[in-house]
Amino acid sequence: MIRTVRRLFLGSVAVTTALLAAAGPAWAHECVNASKNAAAGVQVVIDVNTGKIVWLSNGLQQRADQGLVNLETGEGFSGLLGLDLNSDGTADVSTFIVGPNMELPEQAQFNGPACHGITNVEVFFTQCLS
Repeated sequence: MIRTVRRLFLGSVAVTTALLAAAGPAWAHECVNASKNAAAGVQVVIDVNTGKIVWLSNGLQQRADQGLVNLETGEGFSGLLGLDLNSDGTADVSTFIVGPNMELPEQAQFNGPACHGITNVEVFFTQCLS
């Protein structure tokens, strides 16, 4: 089960990378907030199995309509990205696309308990979901 989830998530990284190719050289999806509901606060949800956007907040849609965010490339996006791992239309895990170089510092990802607060995504999947 964990291997399947991990494989799905690793596949999602490829999809997310393609979507957010213009976002910067380092990826914020190296971390998650293990303490909150994955769908809370997300601005967009992407189905990792299809690569399609399955939900978009009104605010993000408005920014896309104004040309501030390119939904094809991810250019201009900054916020919380939800990933739908099981194609049910809701975020199963969320990740941050914020901060310098579009990522949270490694210290924030590894400093603290593995299954509480901000944590590295690999740590989250291997230690918190098992």
